[in-house]
Amino acid sequence: MKKTTVIVIILSLLLHSCKKNEQYNEYADATITTLQKWYNTDTGLYDTTSWWNAANALTAIIDYSRITGSKKYLNVIENSFETCKEFEVEMPDPKDNWICRNFINDYYDDEGWWVLAWIDAFDLTKDDKYLKMARITFNDMATGWDDVCDGGIYWKKPKIGKSAVQNELFMLSAIRLHQRGGGKTLGKNYLEWAEDTLEWFMNSGMLNEKHLVENGLNKQCEVSVGSFHTYNQGMILSALVELYKEKHDELLLDLAHKIANATITHMVYENGILKDPKEPNLNGDATQFKGIFMRHLGFLYATSPRVAYKTFILKNADVIWSVARDSTNNEIGGIWNAHPKKTDASSQSSALDAFNAAMIVSGSN
Repeated sequence: MKKTTVIVIILSLLLHSCKKNEQYNEYADATITTLQKWYNTDTGLYDTTSWWNAANALTAIIDYSRITGSKKYLNVIENSFETCKEFEVEMPDPKDNWICRNFINDYYDDEGWWVLAWIDAFDLTKDDKYLKMARITFNDMATGWDDVCDGGIYWKKPKIGKSAVQNELFMLSAIRLHQRGGGKTLGKNYLEWAEDTLEWFMNSGMLNEKHLVENGLNKQCEVSVGSFHTYNQGMILSALVELYKEKHDELLLDLAHKIANATITHMVYENGILKDPKEPNLNGDATQFKGIFMRHLGFLYATSPRVAYKTFILKNADVIWSVARDSTNNEIGGIWNAHPKKTDASSQSSALDAFNAAMIVSGSN
């Protein structure tokens, strides 16, 4: 083959890649613009969805800002931080209202979402106040660890339930805090917390032989078999990748790939579109789950690319845009394989996660 022919082919491939990246950038732009119509400046949260969902919506916005270089939403990040760091939680009887300070509340998993959001905000802005807050909230998460079931942190205060979600969040938060200057709480440094949580998680039995993550343990510390969620398949990917970067242990990366491949093989519709097992009966929490998986699959791809992941992410992004989106208002539903019957800020930000991942993989070779 002539040298000039090779150059033409390479340039053609690069042009195609640029056009695809631009396409997903446009999808993300439209999605985030629609998402912000639900943003409530007074509360710093999103109407139609709840406290932990708002942390994920902000994370999707921060990721979008980092990927695109946009500074358009920096004021949103700042406003939510300042408004929500002392937030009044409304109860049925107003006399029972209470103040949630420093993103600490009754649920350790809620705290973990905010920790990761503020670490992400620090990475974007380099403003140390976000990292300081992440450490404060993480310190409270660490108080949820005890020797029941041989370790792990609880789901809810005081000492209710041990399951995958909060421990994956705790593990990922710990390793990312370690990478950003380190620190120590309750006698352990952040890296030790991450390593101990991974060891506990692997010994808990929640990762089954198919590399699917069982949702949690019962009161007898036995795995409650048969309950799976896409977000549990996602967070562990980033935790394993970050630990791999720290320890250079290929087994960690290999495990991440096994979990990722299990997800895109077993938790999909026949046409390969991601499916949370509860579909079509998704509540306001579950509409967030698939986007979280896509966020972390994109992170795994950025470290250790696989063609199968790129194909999966782009196919899902295309179907979200063409099938799950209402073209009259760009609102996107929670079931990606069907025209939307219900839309809200949770399903919209979940779709933004998918488009963020598509921008990452379409910008690669």
